[in-house]
Amino acid sequence: MNTKQKTRGWVDAVLFAGFIATFFLDLTGVELHQWIGVFGGTLALYHLLSHWDWVSAVTQRFFGRTSGKARQYYAIDVAMLIGFAVITVTGLIISSWLNLTLTHYTAWLTVHITASILTLLVLVLKLALHGRWIVSAARGVFTHRAPQPAHLAAVAVRASGRPINRREFLEVMGVAGAASLLALIQGADSLKALSGGVAQAASQDASQTGAGTASTSSQSASSSTSANSSAASTCSVQCSRGCSYPGRCRRYVDSNNNNYCDLGECA
Repeated sequence: MNTKQKTRGWVDAVLFAGFIATFFLDLTGVELHQWIGVFGGTLALYHLLSHWDWVSAVTQRFFGRTSGKARQYYAIDVAMLIGFAVITVTGLIISSWLNLTLTHYTAWLTVHITASILTLLVLVLKLALHGRWIVSAARGVFTHRAPQPAHLAAVAVRASGRPINRREFLEVMGVAGAASLLALIQGADSLKALSGGVAQAASQDASQTGAGTASTSSQSASSSTSANSSAASTCSVQCSRGCSYPGRCRRYVDSNNNNYCDLGECA
């Protein structure tokens, strides 16, 4: 494997590992999660530019004289490009760096997580289709050979092109598949927690509205005003965002496990 191919192999490996890491927000934290996302977007752009000759050639001949496999690979790459673009844009919009005031923050977060899951599924398909190249690249990256005499160089070149055996394929693809599966489970759990938090918030709003109506009808205007004043004086909200899991800032904490930040609740 030449230097250019080895560089591409390392870039792809780091890009894959970083993308998987973004699914585990509890381990990375929001700040590192955002940095990994930006770094991963830069590597994805490098990956696209390093294959630009192929992309340009297939684009020009997509509806003309080109193979079905090339069209298949091209469609997968376009889907991944769109996916990473959506992830990057939505990630920046909901990031703590921009700190935007969003009316529909939960909707933006849902799109961000959903795009991440769908993009990972497309990436898994891409890994499956390029399995042999990935195993070959991994062999070239992690296998180090000592310098050999000139008369053995030709033998070494022929040996490096030996067929990929079943054990090598299962080892590399097994690791990639297991990591992808764990990330997909984590992403699905995040979506489930997010939807559960939204449903719980809606239920709480409805119950509070009903309780407020009943209280108004059973109490006089003077006692209601007194109760509201007392509640306002005892209510201490340290964060007005009232954000849901996994939070919009590094101050997020949820000790009562209701999928909402304790600092945004009335105590």
